[in-house]
Amino acid sequence: MKKKLYPALILFVFFFTACKTVPVDSALPADPVTPIKPGVETPTESTVKPIAAPTAPETVSDEDTVVVQFDTITITKQTFKNTKSEIQLVVEDLNKITFSKNFESWQNYLTDEYRKNFSDLAILEKVSASLPVKNVQLRTLKDYFTYVFVPSRQNMRVDDIQFVSPTRVYVIMEIAPKSPAAIYILEKTSGKWKLVLKNQ
Repeated sequence: MKKKLYPALILFVFFFTACKTVPVDSALPADPVTPIKPGVETPTESTVKPIAAPTAPETVSDEDTVVVQFDTITITKQTFKNTKSEIQLVVEDLNKITFSKNFESWQNYLTDEYRKNFSDLAILEKVSASLPVKNVQLRTLKDYFTYVFVPSRQNMRVDDIQFVSPTRVYVIMEIAPKSPAAIYILEKTSGKWKLVLKNQ
């Protein structure tokens, strides 16, 4: 009798343990999981890059505005302002030179071509003939300075400048309202502004 009950007991224990239920809470995951597709990298904290905020387009400074263009060389508003300030200092110095009739200092502002032109007797004769004061005969560069440059360049001022090349400017002064005139033609040579001829 015992031998017959032993296999039945084993089957009963097996059946009882197989039917034991698992608690509901432990069968569900704690957090939802995003399914991973094969071959697709799942973004992590280290791989996700923040989207950069759109940047404002670069604006050109007012001082960098181009006012004059010479082939590949540009003159900006800032360069124009700086040049005008330099020219104003030159004209102030020339005013002092003409007031004191300082021939030696004046020569520091002459280019070689300017000096040579107004030392030429043929040129000086033509200038002499055009002078309002008659019977004045110019024979030297100093004569030109004394009788032409000094009387015609008293109390000059810089109302405007006009670039005619990257290094050459016309110095403009309004002789009368709405009557501008080029009182000097200056060119920067070796870092110094010097007087040049009109057609030089």
